[in-house]
Amino acid sequence: MHSEVPLGECVPPSTRYAVSVSLPKWEDNVDYEKGESRVVDRMVSGYPRFFIAKPIQALVTALKDRFALPNETAMLFPSIACAKRCVAFIYDQAPKQHSGDADYVLPRPRQVRIVQHVVEPINKKAAAKDAVSNALREPVSIYCVLFPEYLFPLAKQYWQHTGDGITARLADHCLHIARINEEVEQDVKPYSPFGSGGSSRRKQGSGYHRASPNVLTPSSSVASTPIPEAFPPGAYATQSPVDEGVLSEIGLEADAYVEERFGRNLNLKYATEMKAALRRRIAGALSDEEQKQGAQVERGVAGLSPDDVYLVSTGMGAVFQTHQALLAINRRKSVCFGFPYTDTLKILKKFGPGVYFLGQGEGGDYEELERILERHSQDADEEPILAIFTECPSNPLLKTADLPRLRELADRYGAALVVDETIGSFANVDVLTWADVVVSSLTKVFSGDSNVMGGSIVLNPTRSHYSSLRAAFGAQFEDLLWCEDAVFLERNSRDFMSRVPRINANALVVAELLAASPKVLRINYPKFTTAANYERIKRPTADAGYGGLLSVDFVGGEDASREFYDNLACCKGPSLGTNFTLASPYTILAHYAELDWAAQFGVSPSLVRISIGLEPRDELLAMIQTALDAIPA
Repeated sequence: MHSEVPLGECVPPSTRYAVSVSLPKWEDNVDYEKGESRVVDRMVSGYPRFFIAKPIQALVTALKDRFALPNETAMLFPSIACAKRCVAFIYDQAPKQHSGDADYVLPRPRQVRIVQHVVEPINKKAAAKDAVSNALREPVSIYCVLFPEYLFPLAKQYWQHTGDGITARLADHCLHIARINEEVEQDVKPYSPFGSGGSSRRKQGSGYHRASPNVLTPSSSVASTPIPEAFPPGAYATQSPVDEGVLSEIGLEADAYVEERFGRNLNLKYATEMKAALRRRIAGALSDEEQKQGAQVERGVAGLSPDDVYLVSTGMGAVFQTHQALLAINRRKSVCFGFPYTDTLKILKKFGPGVYFLGQGEGGDYEELERILERHSQDADEEPILAIFTECPSNPLLKTADLPRLRELADRYGAALVVDETIGSFANVDVLTWADVVVSSLTKVFSGDSNVMGGSIVLNPTRSHYSSLRAAFGAQFEDLLWCEDAVFLERNSRDFMSRVPRINANALVVAELLAASPKVLRINYPKFTTAANYERIKRPTADAGYGGLLSVDFVGGEDASREFYDNLACCKGPSLGTNFTLASPYTILAHYAELDWAAQFGVSPSLVRISIGLEPRDELLAMIQTALDAIPA
């Protein structure tokens, strides 16, 4: 079905901004978690919140050379607010996570600090002629958090949990402008991403136009070094020569064709319009012209408008920003109902006063939730619960909470209900009717192409918390979705509503094949798992289904899972919701340091998660059957 993508290569292959990486064998995943060099040294990409992309690494190197003291490193953020939160997190978590380590040196005051770095073309007219820089002539500020290298694990936790870091496309833009500036300073021919390339044309120089007057820099002198090379935009768009006469008929110049046709479908000056189109698409409030182009689901909530949709840079950013907005209203504990994706629980634990975790998400957990809510409403020493967070369905166990029951409890005790619909997607399920806030990772099936990150937050205007949430977001929300990422999200999601039914149908037949196999111990899939709860929120349309995600345990335990995974002829790596089938040993990747803890909640170490794609159905079934046959009887 697929030729195996080599270990460490991009998934999808030859994709500059791929959001997954190939880990084709079970042992590759284990060794990745162990940090074995045979795996990590070969990785050219990875999931962006876990693997800092190569362009970002290159920009960090450049800014370290300019601003860092010896034995320091950096994290890069798109706003001062993000950077300040990172600094606060490091100072807050260092003593908490290392309280028993007598040899651990806590950071001194102001040792972790922020430098503002401004990127701006020297020659804006020349930059405007460049495909990647068109409409990017305004200054871009990068906020560099500098800290001793031993604090990197803490800074990386913040990067991973919150999704606040800069994106690879933004980093490439900064490096690209720096190279253009360097060449202008040296009075040489301006850089073209379609030229022959080569570092010989670049001489020593900063490549940066100016620094902010608010920069806090160390007393040591700024190094003057060449900007590290990054792949030019469009580097992977190597297509056959195109007839320039054809180009003129469609209004494209020859030197812009590669970027316009095979990368950016619209000029970047339309990024604002693309964001507006995304908000309309998510709100279900399309223009007449957009309605002619394809079907769109109605969200079913009176008064909902695109103004109730907030776009963020990552799916976890949607969870984090929602939690931050709620904390701005009342700084109280929340409840996490059901076993969620790992970073959701980390956000609720590490940011704010804490969380109650009800990890089964069914049975007695409903009664326990009611007891917690009741105690906090009656006990003079406790404050009412702030919010209930849940996923519908959950990742990776595909459980669906009883949303009407959670809604009734939330109303009775004044809590907000926050629902993550990433796995179900609004094409299949209606969770907004029940929720105060719906969050989603647009990186997944909404995009499908696995080449851009994004997230969304939708507020329900019919709920009692709406006004306070709108005020909180109005006071602190920042639009930090980088323009190029917005353009790709808009382009990728145009056929979202037509892709989902095909994925639904493919996943259903795969789930039924697995469920019928005597080698399968348990399959987690919304049609089979807490099915009544899912049916309550499933849209009453012919195209609505159960989504593309399933997970499976085998009778033979880890040995059987290993054989199945190693013989599965599809892409294998982190992420889900891709247009192609993608598998991973989920628990190994997400909970390797806490396998016994995860197992308490039914997330076994041998769990295999499969995100079904758009491949021909007979090929999918043959692939699954071949992998099943590889498991010894």
